[in-house]
Amino acid sequence: MASTYWTGGSNGDFYNVKNWSTGASPTTYHDVDITGTSSTATAEAVAGTASSTAVPSLTIGDYGTLDITASSCSSSESSPVFSTSSFQVSQYGSIVVDTGSAVQLGDINVMNGTMTIENNRSNVFMGDGERLNGTGTLNLVNSTFGSQTDGVNIANSMHITLSGQSSVYTGFLATGVSVSFDPKSSEQFFLNGQDTTVGTSFSDVSAKTQFGITANTGETPVSASYVKNADGSYSLVVQESDNHTLTLSNVSMASGYTPGTLQITQDKSGNYLISDASANKGSSDSHCGHWDHNGHSGSNGQSGWNGHAGNSSHSDHNGGASCGNQSSQSGNCGWGFGGHGGSDLASSIQKIVSAMHGAFSSCNSWQASSCGSSSWFGGSSFGGSYGQSSSAWGCSTASSHSGSQGCYSSSTQSASHTQTPVYHNTSHWGC
Repeated sequence: MASTYWTGGSNGDFYNVKNWSTGASPTTYHDVDITGTSSTATAEAVAGTASSTAVPSLTIGDYGTLDITASSCSSSESSPVFSTSSFQVSQYGSIVVDTGSAVQLGDINVMNGTMTIENNRSNVFMGDGERLNGTGTLNLVNSTFGSQTDGVNIANSMHITLSGQSSVYTGFLATGVSVSFDPKSSEQFFLNGQDTTVGTSFSDVSAKTQFGITANTGETPVSASYVKNADGSYSLVVQESDNHTLTLSNVSMASGYTPGTLQITQDKSGNYLISDASANKGSSDSHCGHWDHNGHSGSNGQSGWNGHAGNSSHSDHNGGASCGNQSSQSGNCGWGFGGHGGSDLASSIQKIVSAMHGAFSSCNSWQASSCGSSSWFGGSSFGGSYGQSSSAWGCSTASSHSGSQGCYSSSTQSASHTQTPVYHNTSHWGC
């Protein structure tokens, strides 16, 4: 087995031959090894250029890091910007995926270190097995891992953290040993509806946390409630239509949060979302209120901040008939914000920053390119092209692999960040 080892003698470029012990391209060797010597003598390689040649086997040893930052508007699951057939990461090693483009990590892996996925929506693939093995940690930051049709089987010895509007779709009884949420942002954790008792430890669950059941598992939840356990934690008990019960037996709430009555709604993809019904009243970060996506680009026809608050019947003044109303105007995309009983400025700004991060990709700057059907500047108004269902700022044309178009923009985010309740609504980013 021919191997090459990272020396980093020239710079941090993964593809620079001068950075490798053999003086040759790493893609020509069976095993590629990036290992540091101590916490103060680390090894960090950056794969910042798209490559069509797969690395057969990747080893990230202790104190080694591989940052994958390459991007391409034409990337897809079959044509990723970086790919490896297999990888292993040691306890103090790490892989960082910080690109919205497709990355293929293969289905043979041992993740005992840390994998961080940032700013990526269902565009990191784990091969045909869709499995992540090991005892390490998966960090999701403003990202979606897996999809409705391709949940990732995360070993029950793995730790998971979600922050910055993140979602994860898991496989059958493969949900990790622990899951930690960011109580300040809206996170979604999707389960297989055929799961029975899930012993995963869920912590920092808040009013913004949503548990989901994917639509393609054949199970329909009809009720959900929290039951307090003797140790002060909770069990989430979900009753399904065929007398099947799904139970999350170890749920801990964020400080200061006491769960209320739960509601079950469906997103535009048909997935079932379980959320705190009381939390959706008077909070601009619940369903429609915080982003007036159906608005006419501001209450006065201008594409700017939008202060209307949206009323309790889910019919925003600025959005026509909005979420929960089957006659909603699916294509009129404003980008103001309004709230049910008040606007959450910090939450709204966070969403705008997230959308802008996607907009400023390499995909022709402010053009929607292959990621959407109308441009942000040009033929359409800034808030979107009235009456069309796919324009900028999150008017989704997403498929089951919503990010596979390659360009990371807000149009790839709506499939997993649909807030409750949503019915027959196809053009919202978070609504």
